[in-house]
Amino acid sequence: MTSNLTPNPKTKVVTIKRFQIGLNVLIQLLVVAVIVVLVNYLSFRHFKRWDFSRDQKYALSSQTRNLLGSLQKPLRAVIFFSGASEIAPDVAALLREYEFASDKKFSTEIVDPFRNLTRAQELQAKYKFGANENIVILDYDGRNKFVNAADMAEYEQPDQMAMMMGQGQPRLKGFKGEQAITSALVELTEGKPNKIYFVSGHGEPELTGQDLTVFNESLKRQNIQAAPLNLLNVNSIPEDARALLICGPKYDLSELEIKLLSDHWEKNGRILVLLNPFVRTPRLAQWLSQNGVTPQDDRVIRVGKFLSMDSDGTPQVKSGVISQAAFVVANSGTNITKDLMGTSKQLLGVTQSLALDKTKEAPGKIRLIPLLESAEEFWGETDPVTTEDERPAFFDAKKDHMGPLTLAVAVERGGVADSRVKVDTSRLIVVGNADLLSNNGYRLSEGVSMDLTVNALNWLLDREQIIGIPPKEKKSIALSLDEKQLRNIALAVMALVPGIVAVLGVLNWWQRRA
Repeated sequence: MTSNLTPNPKTKVVTIKRFQIGLNVLIQLLVVAVIVVLVNYLSFRHFKRWDFSRDQKYALSSQTRNLLGSLQKPLRAVIFFSGASEIAPDVAALLREYEFASDKKFSTEIVDPFRNLTRAQELQAKYKFGANENIVILDYDGRNKFVNAADMAEYEQPDQMAMMMGQGQPRLKGFKGEQAITSALVELTEGKPNKIYFVSGHGEPELTGQDLTVFNESLKRQNIQAAPLNLLNVNSIPEDARALLICGPKYDLSELEIKLLSDHWEKNGRILVLLNPFVRTPRLAQWLSQNGVTPQDDRVIRVGKFLSMDSDGTPQVKSGVISQAAFVVANSGTNITKDLMGTSKQLLGVTQSLALDKTKEAPGKIRLIPLLESAEEFWGETDPVTTEDERPAFFDAKKDHMGPLTLAVAVERGGVADSRVKVDTSRLIVVGNADLLSNNGYRLSEGVSMDLTVNALNWLLDREQIIGIPPKEKKSIALSLDEKQLRNIALAVMALVPGIVAVLGVLNWWQRRA
């Protein structure tokens, strides 16, 4: 009897190659680790940052990026704030952006004198500054520069009525740290200051006088050195003169001085002229007219209401002649007015208007660029009254000049239309107001006059890379909701959210029971 049962086949034994599996896993882990390292290395060396903040608060201007990219040596910044300051976080964030844009040539150190007293004392001994200052110290190639907190903040003064009543505190209007720090960096990288000469001998204000202290401080921050110059004592304009400044002469220039001025202009000279409306300077006026700008020997005024104080110190509204011209910064197409365009303020004292001769532009390759214009309500009074009792002021179409009027103009001779092409040119700026540089003029215009002057000087000195950096405005963000929106929010908070939670709880309970 044979059996139908077949023998079972041999069971195949599977050998687990643990060593090969482990080696394979190890290689895979190493490959993943190398990929992670390479990705991090590439992302660290080649990255792109975007500023999604409101109004591009932390975005650097192209001028600052170009300056940081041209650094030849390492630059170190130390933030030393001994007291509370509302701009301290903005300063730290701004310098962090400088680090990112400098390709590791800019480094920042934050020193808190209350937490690190030893380091604070070391800095004070090295840089010679007080223990109670709020400053940023910039150190480059053995030279250093301080930037004060006051130079990085723009404050809005309370209105005139509040000031008269002794009320109101200045409010932080804008943060201009980039403008101040970049200007200081230009000074450090340039090394030698730019020298301008302040023409004297015609009754001009003293360069070292008390009324020009704000102006002189602004020059120092811009790495500009000013020195007096009497044209009657020299045979030619000094070779180191980057620009000449003529500020409100009470007497006319002599023929010899006009000849020196013309020679400087022909050699691609740079000149800033502030006219005195109270006097006539025919030789200076004729020279300006030859270059397309004619002083009109008038006074820019209007009739209206203004605020004044009576004998008891009580503010009251009066009607009469307003001689402090309100101006509007024009769109000049240059960096002189780029960050001030559309601003409207007042000029201190009396201003005369300027007539522009457009026929001079084509034959002499002269370009006339209006910078300041008066408000439409103002006119150029050619026969101004000296007292309020003589006669009421009115516009006479036969002899007065109708507004809006040109109050400041820039002149460029020898330039080309393409801004990308850099050629040596002669540059001139004429302003019909002699109080533009004064301390009171700075306060009345809330700093606009000094910002305009500094921009004008930088334009004259071919330093467009540091002008046109506007302050970052500090805006208050307010959430305004109407009654319907408030009701919807209340319903969502009090009914919708608790209702969703209740429904989820019921569903969970039902699922557990099932």
